[in-house]
Amino acid sequence: MTAAWIYGTRDAEAAAQLLAELGFSPHRVATNGTLRPAEGADRAPSLALILVGDDPEDPGEPACAELCARLAAEEELGEVPVIIAVEAGELAGAEVAEGHELLVAPFSLEELRARIGRARRAVHGVDHDDVVRVGGLELDLATYQVTVHGRPADFTYMEYELLKFLATHPRRVFTREALLARVWGYDYYGGARTVDVHVRRVRAKLGSELAGRIKTVRSVGYRWEDG
Repeated sequence: MTAAWIYGTRDAEAAAQLLAELGFSPHRVATNGTLRPAEGADRAPSLALILVGDDPEDPGEPACAELCARLAAEEELGEVPVIIAVEAGELAGAEVAEGHELLVAPFSLEELRARIGRARRAVHGVDHDDVVRVGGLELDLATYQVTVHGRPADFTYMEYELLKFLATHPRRVFTREALLARVWGYDYYGGARTVDVHVRRVRAKLGSELAGRIKTVRSVGYRWEDG
């Protein structure tokens, strides 16, 4: 399952249940400390849900704008789709401009699903149920199937995850360390050579025409060119 990190305490249990029904692995994050869950999520999230509202149980909650700024500053997380949920009576005074989508609580499962799709498309250009098509490459994000010029290609799980990550974050340069954190997870202790080996394998399976879309940025890392 893909991780969704929840910030804020108001109605967090209900929000976590809805995210779980949509196939996410929800993790509560203490907003007055690190931006990462204490345990249970070793990769960057595919979604951040910020629950705005004064809660007497958590008077130290930072403002929504501060949370968004801190998330954006985390290089290893990259650009995370952010959905901000606010109570209807507090909408006028809420700091919501920094998020990608806005939800007014209470919200339904279907509305949350739609907002997640819009937020992901705003950031990555694709939703998790979409198919990425670049040249002769077709990458089905729902079934984990890859075809190259109409023929199925056999990728290992980590090769697929690396290809998917690069293809859904086009034109952005990622260091080897950032790729280790985003694709392999924070708890992976392998060296940067792991990234180079997997890039070489992915290029070989893509073939000479598509392999060139994974650009090496000397002394930095890699980027995907979709144009």
